[in-house]
This record gives sequence, C-alpha cells and structure tokens, in this order.
Amino acid sequence: MSTPRHLIITILVCFLILAAGCTVRDINGVNTESTPARLPLESMVLTPSDVPQNFTLVESRAKNTTDVGNLALALGWQQGYTVRYTRSPEDGTGSAEILQTIALYPEKNIPAIAERIERQERSDNNRTFSNLSSPSIGNYSHAFSGKETVRIINKSDNMFLLEYDSAKETIQQDFIEIIFSKGDILEIIRLTGPGSDFSILSHLAQKAYNKIP
Repeated sequence: MSTPRHLIITILVCFLILAAGCTVRDINGVNTESTPARLPLESMVLTPSDVPQNFTLVESRAKNTTDVGNLALALGWQQGYTVRYTRSPEDGTGSAEILQTIALYPEKNIPAIAERIERQERSDNNRTFSNLSSPSIGNYSHAFSGKETVRIINKSDNMFLLEYDSAKETIQQDFIEIIFSKGDILEIIRLTGPGSDFSILSHLAQKAYNKIP
C-alpha cells in the first residue's frame, strides 16, 4: 500500500521546521556563551570611598585613540579610562597624587604590553628605581618605586655658582607603582608624593582588582 503523496510532503515540511529550530537554538547558544556582556571600564575605577579621606577627585574620563600611541594601537588597545586623586599640602606632608589607568587589550598581548610599559616608566635617567614586593594579584603583577635625584639649577645670568644663595636644589617627587592584569584588563596604579606608602598602594590595587569582573 503506497503512502499518499500529500502525507509525504507534510512529513518533510515538519522535519525542515524542526531542523531550523534546532539550528537557531544552537547558534543563539554559541553567541550567548562566546560574547558575555562587558561592564564599562568606568565601573572599575577607584571611587572617593576607596581612597584615603584626604584625597580629592580631580579627573575621571574615558580615553580615546588620540590619548595613546601607535604602538599601543598596534598591540590591540581597544579602550581606556583614567581617574586621578590629589592631596593638597598640609602639615608639611606635601602634595600627593593617586593615578589609576585602565586599558582593554587582547589578553594574549598583555604580558608583552605590561613589560613595555614598565620598561618605559623606568627609563628616566634622573631617577633610581627599585623593585618592590609583588602584590600577587591577577595574571601579571609587578611593583616598583622611582626616586628622583637632586639637581642643582643655576639662577645667575652671568655665571654658574654652587652657593645656595645663587642656586636652587630641586627634587622631583618620588613615586611607587603597581602594574597588574586580569583577563583582558590591564591596570596601572601610581602613588606619587612624599612618604608614599606601599601598603596603601597595595590596598588600593587590591580594591581595583576586586572590581574587575
């Protein structure tokens, strides 16, 4: 007994509909897993409640391609954000600054990028640099300090004099810095100023790290 022609056509149509439905579900599933929602970099910055009370927010902004060099772009820079806090001189402690920089790069490029950044930051011949204990956070974690050497600047228009009434002794501010990463996020946190405390900087870096999803 032969199967009616219209029944065969109906079965084929139902099969195609089911197959199409499975394909759509598979594609949606892959897209959902491979492209998780990325929180904005602004959500990862240190807030006023994260920093010591005597620091004031003076800058908070997204970076664009004009803020970074060609090398960073070539290595896959995608977006960035920076936030800066300052402390006015008080009780002879001097001014100080907390600077946090966040950047999004391809994860595979971050170790090479971090090494280049650190090498560049330690290239100032007028500073002496020292390695500090690694805070051991994230996939990449380095800490170091930079101390400025003393320079004598001539104030006389006619001759160079070393006497203190004719010359000025200047010292640029020392700093300590931590560079760390998590996934495709690279961060730099620098504390600049007299009496920069590494324990404070480490605490700030840990807070920043905890904000990265």
